[in-house]
This record gives sequence, structure tokens and C-alpha cells, in this order.
Amino acid sequence: MRLYRSILLVLILLIGFNSSYSHGSADKKSGVIVLPAIFFSPETSLGFGVAGMFYFRTSEDSLSKPSNFQSVLIYTLENQVLITFPYNLFFHEDKLWMKGEISYYIYPYQYYGIGSNVDLNKFETYTADFLRLESNALFQAKPDLYLGPTLFFDKYFLIATDDAGELQSNQITGINGGNVFGIGATAIYDKRNNIFAPSAGYYLEGRILKYEKALIGEYSFTDIYIDARKYYSPLNKTELAFNFFHQTILGNPPFYNLALLGGGKQMRGYYDGGYRDNHQTILQTEMRRYLSKRIIISAFGGLGSISDQLGAYEKLLGSYGVGLRYEINSKEKIRIRLDYARGANTSGFYININEAF
Repeated sequence: MRLYRSILLVLILLIGFNSSYSHGSADKKSGVIVLPAIFFSPETSLGFGVAGMFYFRTSEDSLSKPSNFQSVLIYTLENQVLITFPYNLFFHEDKLWMKGEISYYIYPYQYYGIGSNVDLNKFETYTADFLRLESNALFQAKPDLYLGPTLFFDKYFLIATDDAGELQSNQITGINGGNVFGIGATAIYDKRNNIFAPSAGYYLEGRILKYEKALIGEYSFTDIYIDARKYYSPLNKTELAFNFFHQTILGNPPFYNLALLGGGKQMRGYYDGGYRDNHQTILQTEMRRYLSKRIIISAFGGLGSISDQLGAYEKLLGSYGVGLRYEINSKEKIRIRLDYARGANTSGFYININEAF
């Protein structure tokens, strides 16, 4: 998506309200961060909302991992709504890790087509009205290794499409909405020195979800992915991060459950789902450098591709960009992130809390 079709940020109030509570000690155990925003786009008209995070520890041990709820609440003058609550909760001295998402959307999206031969200057807009519930119950099998079941459920109340668009004319799977229900397993090996902005260690995650036309599900397909990250500090005040991500979708999923390339975390610069297909592979890296105690600059880049056949990639996509961070909490390394990224005939701005990977 070209820059002029990106969301135009009219006003961003980079205000972090970091309300910390000591609970009788000098160590801060919890806090709140809030980022208000006003924006405009042709699909949404004027919109406004807030992004935030509440972090806390369930253990008295200061070395335990901080639990957190994040949130994005958006409303537009077109009566569009986006409410999302991803969460990570650690219990019993980090032996139980509950992670997932509770979200509700009535929001417009852009569909460019399926495959790598799409034109990012041509798209149709559709509006999805859906509820999302994801839950992972991960148990510590041994230090740093977590295993457990995963449940995923989307309830699509409505998919509003253009009658003259490709989605309707080609009767793309998923245009009638319905239930998407998957059950599977997740494994995570987490050796990061910080969950918000790591500078050392590594992170490995693998997940397999099986979706069936059974119980409450209406689609049959399998979703498999692996996410590998490595972190270094080669120089003082410098962080270097690498990320490998691969996703494979088998079967006949709805178009919104295909592998979606792009967004604010992977291959920044591309619209999330501008490229979509059954398989995607991404390799990206980022360097971050402290300019002062709280100000950090970054440079990042990535390579990625999608395909309908595993390994049969025909088009290699590249992205690169620069960023600025403000470390609102130096102890926990919680940051406000501002990135500008470019891809092949596309670009985008991103404002978020914490690092992309």
C-alpha cells in the first residue's frame, strides 16, 4: 500500500501514564501505559482511540516474568469498532503461562488478491464483523520450556463485500463468514533476558492447529508455524535481533486465515495481508542503539515470500526502515515504538508499545 493510502496520523499524543505501585517495597511491581490517538483514512473517516498496557507480577520474586494485558480501543465516525485485549499471564513462579487474545472487530480491510502476483495499487475494501477468542495454557515442562493446548475461535457475524469485487465474483472461500474453530498445541522455549525488549538469549515457538467442520467449526484446514528469534548485544548500548518465521496452511481455509505477509511486526512496510497465500517464509533483522537513557534509534530490514506450494517461491519481497523508541520504563524495558518502513512500491508508519520481535 502506498503511503498516501496508509492511515494518515493527524495527531498522536505520545503520553505514557506510568502509574507504578510499590506494594510496600522500593521495587515497582505494576504499572499502566496509555497512548491516545486521533487518525483519518478514506475507509474509516475520522477515528480516535487509545492503546495501553497494564503490567504486573503475580509473584514476590522480582526475577519472575511480568504478566501483562495490552489493549487497543478504536472507534470511527463510520461506526467502526476495534477492541482487542492480548494477554500474557504468569502464575506459580512462572510454571504456568496463560497467553491469548480476546477481541471484537467491526472494521474495514483491504483485499488485494491471493498469491504473489498482486498489484498493491489495486484492492477492494471489505468490512468484517467478528469476535476472536484465543487461549493457550502452557505448562513448564522444564526450565524455559513450555508446552500446552491451544484453542482458537473466530465468529464472523458478517463479511460485507463489494458486489462487483473479486471476493464475490470468484466466490472466494470465507465470504459468507461463519465459525472458525481450531484446537492444537503450542511449544515455547524462552531464553530471552526480557519479554518486552530482549537484548540477549533466544526464543523458539512452534504451533499446530487443526480446524474442522465439526462441533462449532465450518472450515477444515491446518495451520502450522515456527517462530525463531535470536538476540545479541555486540556493543555497549546496542541490541541486535534476528527473526525467522515460517507458516504453512494446509487444506481450504477462508481467505482471512491464509498466511498474511506484512503488518506492524513482520515485514513492516507491507499492508497486513497485502500478500496472502498458503505458505510464507520471512527473515528479518533489527539493530537498536541507545542515544540516551530512554531514547533509542533503530534500523531494520527483512526478506519474505509467499507461495501456494511449499518452497515454490517465485517472488522475493524486501523491506527496510528506521525507528525511534522512548523507553517509558527502564527497569522493565517497556517502550513506545515509532517505525517508518518501505517495501516494494509500498510504505507505512507504525506506532505501538514494545518491540516488533
